[in-house]
Amino acid sequence: MRAARMSVSQGPGSLLTQAAVALGHACREVGLDDAGPVLLRDFAGTVYHLPAQGVVVRLAQAATPGRFDRLATSVRVTRWLAEQGFPAVRPLNVKQPVVAEGFLASFWRHEEHIGPLPDPAQLGPLLRRLHDLPPVPFELPAHDPFGAVRQAILAGQTLDEDDRHWLLDRCDSLAEAYYERVEFALPYGLTHGDAHHRNMIRTLGGFLLCDWDEVCTGPREIDLVPTLHGARFGLTERQRSNFSEAYGYDVTRWAGYPVLRDVRELQTLSAVLRNAHHDPGAREELRNRLDSLRAGDDRLWHLF
Repeated sequence: MRAARMSVSQGPGSLLTQAAVALGHACREVGLDDAGPVLLRDFAGTVYHLPAQGVVVRLAQAATPGRFDRLATSVRVTRWLAEQGFPAVRPLNVKQPVVAEGFLASFWRHEEHIGPLPDPAQLGPLLRRLHDLPPVPFELPAHDPFGAVRQAILAGQTLDEDDRHWLLDRCDSLAEAYYERVEFALPYGLTHGDAHHRNMIRTLGGFLLCDWDEVCTGPREIDLVPTLHGARFGLTERQRSNFSEAYGYDVTRWAGYPVLRDVRELQTLSAVLRNAHHDPGAREELRNRLDSLRAGDDRLWHLF
């Protein structure tokens, strides 16, 4: 796993300082030594590597509605995937998630990323293998395309009312199209929920799929759209077509693709909306994406 830029001030009372305190409490709860933590990511969530333990600890704010159940599901699903021999990151064999100091902690075996970032074409076979697995023998949450982004829009502290109303109207119009007019071509079933090549880890033993927080049951097209929508983040037409060929289905030729593409664009606002009030970079990128959506153009967006 690769270290990410620090996006939150570490001053007293900052979210990052609070997360560091929560890390210690959560580790003690499951019998881990939290000495020498290395910050890997601090944006949509806070992620630490404990090198001496060979463990990754993911922290999410406990106040986020439904987050505990989602984390519990991600742990249960990845344990089941291990039984199926599917190449996914593995949760530690401890009772989790753990509630600590306003955060929810989950614990995962650390996997060292080796070499360059995986190519989207290398994601295609992983998703095909995932979608071909037998049915999961327990209930999964149903895919909810609009719940998280609606919550983020309503809670967004840097949005003016004009932008907020525009985004909510956009949600309403896309929801009508999604639920009333889209007919899915692929079967429903286990879906990763946030499948893209940056959620892959290249190890000596092969590729692993990580970040299972959005795992659900839903139409399989939702796992294909993020890569095709990746043109917003600089993926080339060749990279996207190679992905479709590797998976075995070109979702861009399906009539419902424009709706799912536009839904994905809205969904990518969720993290920047939640972080814009304390992160100048997120605030600037939120403005870039909003201006782009409202203008209807295809300018590039920036990753965090």
